[in-house]
Formats: sequence, C-alpha cells, structure tokens
Amino acid sequence: MTKNLIILALVTINMVFIWTFFQTSSPETPAKAQLSTESKPSVVEPGVHEVETPILKVLPSGDYLSMIDQLRAAGIEESLLKQMMLATINRDYLQLRNNEPDSPYWQPEKISAENKLSADLIWELDRREQLINLFGVEIVEDPLFVDLFKPLNKNLSFLSSDKQLALDELRRRDEARTQALFRNGFTQESRNDLIDQRSELQRQIDELLGPDDGLEYQLRESRLADRMRRGLGSFDYSETEFRDIFNIRQSNEGNEQNSRLTDRSEYRNQREQSEQAIRDYFGDTRYEEYARSQDPTYRSLQSIGERYGNTTSEINDVYEITQATLQRIAEFRQGNTLTREQRVERVQEIRSEAYEQIEQIVGKDTTDSIRDNSGRLGFNRGISQRILP
Repeated sequence: MTKNLIILALVTINMVFIWTFFQTSSPETPAKAQLSTESKPSVVEPGVHEVETPILKVLPSGDYLSMIDQLRAAGIEESLLKQMMLATINRDYLQLRNNEPDSPYWQPEKISAENKLSADLIWELDRREQLINLFGVEIVEDPLFVDLFKPLNKNLSFLSSDKQLALDELRRRDEARTQALFRNGFTQESRNDLIDQRSELQRQIDELLGPDDGLEYQLRESRLADRMRRGLGSFDYSETEFRDIFNIRQSNEGNEQNSRLTDRSEYRNQREQSEQAIRDYFGDTRYEEYARSQDPTYRSLQSIGERYGNTTSEINDVYEITQATLQRIAEFRQGNTLTREQRVERVQEIRSEAYEQIEQIVGKDTTDSIRDNSGRLGFNRGISQRILP
C-alpha cells in the first residue's frame, strides 16, 4: 500500500514537472532537464520585451537543497514543494531497496519481523530528519505531514510528536515480538512469555506517558475501554459516566488482560466487585439499564427487533419475559419430584406460554425469529447467565 502511494506521488511530480516545463520553457528548451535558475535568451521580434525562461537541468540524486532552490525560483507553491521533496526522498529510498534480493515465494522470510521493523524504523527516522533539515522544525506541526510526525494523531492528538513516535515504536515492536512468540505454535511457555511481554509493554507506556497522559491513553486505547464502548451501545451515558465507570473497573480489575490470562476465577471476583461498585454509583434502576445493555441476549433481541420494526419498549418487555421465563424454568427444575419426561413436558409448556406472550407484544415474525435463535439467546438453558464484558 505504501509503495503504491509513493508511486502515485512520483507520477504527480512528473506531471507537475511536465506542466511547468510547457508553461515556462520556449520550444528550444531541452525536454530532459529539471528546473534551474539559469536563463537562456530567446530571439524576439522588435518591439517585444524579452522574457527570461528557466532552463531545466539534471541534478545529482540527493542534491535536495539545489532542487528546492530551483523549484522556488520556478514559483512552485511551498506546500506542493514540500510534498514533491518528500516524494523525491521516497523515490531515492525505493531505488536503493530495489537492489535488495527478496526471499523466494516458497520459503519463509529470512529476515525476522523484529529486524525488518528495525530497518523500517531507521528509514522513517532518516526521512523525518531529512525533512526537518530541509524545511526546519516547523514541519513537525505541518498538517500535511501529520502521518510522518504524529502517526497516532487520530485518537491521541493530545500527545506530542515525540511521545506519539515513541509510543508507536513500542506498540509495533510488541506486535513483532508477539508474531515471533507464536510462529511455531501456542505453548504454555509462549503464553507465559506473552504475559511478561504485555506487563513490560504496559510498564514502558506508563513510564513514557506519565500519569495524566497515561490515563487519557487508557481511556482511548486500552482493552478495557474498548470492551466498555462495545458493551454500552444501547445505554445512554455521558462522557463523565464513562470515565467514572472506567476508573471503577480499572481500580478493581487492574490490567484485565493479564488477569484473564493468569487466573480466571480471580478475574471473575474482580468483576463482581466492580459490578457492585457500579450499582452503588448508578442506583438500582439505572444499574438495571446499564446491565441489560451489556447482556448479549438483550443485544441479540435488539438486533431482531430492528430487523422487524419493533420499538425499544417492546424489546424491553420481551427481554423481561425471557428472563422471567428462564428463572421459572430454573426454579422448577431445582424443586420438583417429576420424572424426566414430565419435567421436559412442563418446561416446554412454560416456553410455549412465553412465546404466546411475546407474540402478543412484537408479532409473529419477531417471535418466529426469537424461536429460531433460542439457542443463541440462551432460551434453551435453565437460566440466563449474563456474560460480563
């Protein structure tokens, strides 16, 4: 993808050079040159003012300062000039890379992902330094070069260029190491190595960003924040509430990724502590709305309702029916002396009653879909177990 963009930029440069040539040169001007500040007198008719025409001149590769002088002399607009120079720097790099042999397609890469990344990082650093040397440190804040100097600006614009570049390198190196860990399979040893690696990555990020930027980073980029956003889709909440709930969960659960990897029972205990604290924060009524929005069963019912045109109120009523029905089934199974066949028959009757109630609320199409998806909705279990996100 990057190579295609560079090629496109080079084509654009060539078109600009051609356009400039035909706009500024006389018919006698050589067609194979780059712009130069030298001028060539032209033969003019009496009474016509003589105009000096820039001559195109071939420059050695890498003579960027001379090229800039010529482009400025030719009147090229500054922002376009900077883009042209970046494309020229990319071109020179690609010409060097073209001389490097590729691994045969039937063999694995001979260069490790980490070594390949290191080479890319060196090249990216060199390109940035060349641009700063050519145009000054102000280019770091130029919006046209945000991808080079602020690669994480889309979500982390509050971070400086230096922090974004350092953070980007940490995350890319972590990804390369992860690929190497599992190249030959997922073993207990590699799993333990991954836990250590992620802990070290978090330590490095905390050290790099500090407490204030670190919190803002976690709110945007952490696995916990991502799971919260995906789980709160139907819940009407404010930014303040999101941040408060995040702080509650982070204080109880810490680095949830490592908790899930190392001790799932402890992770479950931590989640229960978080849920109680969130209930205290919202109060019972609002907490029920919050918890419902995170229940996969409820989200599935919402999807069905949207397809068949049901209102949120109708889906909420259906959800309450499904939960009450599952509770009835669980209680019935735990406290009766009927035979297995009699229990199965009674459970089917309870479910049939529920489907009749549901059809009265949302209609036949939605009810048929709920019946078809009953296994996914947990309607075939003894009781719904809310999956904590």
